[in-house]
Amino acid sequence: MNILWISYFSLTHNIGGAQRSNQLIIEEGKKRQYTIQEFNYNTDPNSLNQDYDLVISCNLEVLSKHLPDIIKYISSRKKHIRLEHDANRYLSQEDRKQLFGSCVATFFLTKFHYDTFVKMYGDIFQNVTVIPDPINSALFYNHGTDRENKILYIGYMHYLKGTNNFFQYIIENPSLNFAMATWGDKQYRQAAESLSNVEWLGNINYDDMPSLYNKYTTLFYHPVGFEPFCRSVGEAIMCGMEINSNDLIGSIHHYKQVGHTTFVQQCNEAAQTFWNTVENTL
Repeated sequence: MNILWISYFSLTHNIGGAQRSNQLIIEEGKKRQYTIQEFNYNTDPNSLNQDYDLVISCNLEVLSKHLPDIIKYISSRKKHIRLEHDANRYLSQEDRKQLFGSCVATFFLTKFHYDTFVKMYGDIFQNVTVIPDPINSALFYNHGTDRENKILYIGYMHYLKGTNNFFQYIIENPSLNFAMATWGDKQYRQAAESLSNVEWLGNINYDDMPSLYNKYTTLFYHPVGFEPFCRSVGEAIMCGMEINSNDLIGSIHHYKQVGHTTFVQQCNEAAQTFWNTVENTL
């Protein structure tokens, strides 16, 4: 099967959770002998003129601005599958209805993700399946070793990601100890380095993340907007961390819904489950 995978970034452009999850699913598809052509913001538009057996669309925010006809192109394909990763606020309701109305299958990351979309945009989705982000349980698991009693904050520092909430929590809890494995605005870094109870770790290599999750007791994440899944929280859960969070994170909702054993199994098998579902749908 010849597949066009459309997403504004791949892992070569951005190290975000959506890109990492896409890559794991694409790798599983290639293991099944599918030919998968990735189309990103910097791909030659002429590649859209080729014939494909299936089009899979993901994040389109940048593409929808630079290629205004991309929604029309995707929705005109005979076989289009939507793998939704984010909040989809960048599309108009008209484009949203066109995009999702063309789907032979629609994937959301959690029931919380899907339910939130229905509340925000109406019941416009069809052939819906919930599959969490793929996370390898052979890499992300509880090592069972002693942990430092510190509260960890990770990822890109941005107010929508709850960075301001984290600093407010530090100020309100001067007796606690914290660690930050992050990158972003230098003002955030300067603030962190000025605090005696904060250990600044900077940007950590992804290969070292399982060890980091096993080093500390707690992960802090209080985003401003809702998170469909949040890969980092899912990884931390699988590594046995306590999670200090608000009610806006899909992986937390899913974990509470299915329990630890099923959560780990579903994340570990997510890429295979995705393609099994696609094959059964087609």
